[in-house]
Amino acid sequence: AKVEEIDLFATTLDTPDNRRFIIPNGAIFGSTIENVTHHPRRRIDVNVGVAYEADMDRTREILTASVSAVEGALADPAPAVVLTGLGASSVDWQVRVWAPTADFATVRERVVTAVKRALDAAAISIPFPQMDVHLRRDGAA
Repeated sequence: AKVEEIDLFATTLDTPDNRRFIIPNGAIFGSTIENVTHHPRRRIDVNVGVAYEADMDRTREILTASVSAVEGALADPAPAVVLTGLGASSVDWQVRVWAPTADFATVRERVVTAVKRALDAAAISIPFPQMDVHLRRDGAA
């Protein structure tokens, strides 16, 4: 958001999607304010879960290769692929790519697209949460 105006009682912010917020200064003072445009580059974190059947080393290689040539991504620091956990339905990874702050949203979309396409091409599935239901029938006739 961009600070449009600060007056005695309220601060006016405009969001990137063109919404205007008028916030009482009492709500701002003493609160944490995040400035996502301050630094010239930002890290994009894309979380992805893959099927437990997928080989972990191969998955890491595919995820790393998928983002190595994303247009607009910075080479320094280099992209990283981190194993973050073993979820209920998937092995969870985080793909980390740095981008210029001004291009953050565009590069993020490219990273997500590259990851999905690479996993599809490698036939590595992205599972969705599932529940098995077992019905038991008692033998009363």
